[in-house]
Amino acid sequence: MSVFADEAYDIAAKAEKTQRNFGDETVESTMSLIAANGSVVTRKTKNFTLERAGNRDHQLIQFLEPADVRGTSLLTHQDPKGDDNQWLYLPELRRVKRISSTGKTGSFMGSEFTYEDIGGNTLEKFTYKKLADENYKGKDCFVLEKTPTYANSGYTKIKMWISKDNNLVLRQDFFDRKNSLLKVMTFDGHQKYGATWRSQKISVENLQTKKKSVLDFTSRKMKSGLAADLFTERNL
Repeated sequence: MSVFADEAYDIAAKAEKTQRNFGDETVESTMSLIAANGSVVTRKTKNFTLERAGNRDHQLIQFLEPADVRGTSLLTHQDPKGDDNQWLYLPELRRVKRISSTGKTGSFMGSEFTYEDIGGNTLEKFTYKKLADENYKGKDCFVLEKTPTYANSGYTKIKMWISKDNNLVLRQDFFDRKNSLLKVMTFDGHQKYGATWRSQKISVENLQTKKKSVLDFTSRKMKSGLAADLFTERNL
């Protein structure tokens, strides 16, 4: 690994550290799906995450509203280096569907987020390269390019802007398999919970389809003692 690659990895590691040490987390969200013509569909979810050693976190997303998606749930068991294990419960079919490795590039519930995005984008899943520093929205930022090392990614690379003052990721640009810019993800309204940072709003704009998805988070709680058996396939 070169000196520049070492530096890029260290910056990425500091950014990841800002997201850790939460123990467990419960948060509600509103997902807004904005079509190219401006029409909006909203969905309500409740998300649970259990922090585990070695970045092997477990996450459960439950859809609460509207009625046509109520009860739909996605369970993710993170693999820090390879493909995450993911299961989708479909209440209308009363069955659990396992998301295949090749299926993770698909849209998550009609949004501009993919199953790959929802899973754990952990440090060891990528190689890193440092690009020229930039100012983004008035903040001095490190700019990194990270390349997936796991099979079946929908992206050739992801460009990241990380603020120098607090190591928070502010923006990510995703490039598709043709190496064309596909979508831009931004993180806004950062707040600190103990030692852990979270953004209160995540927006994804697909530059090819002109569609946009926005997640607004509320009622966030950490270290409330979530039970491990909440995050099982049987519990879905």
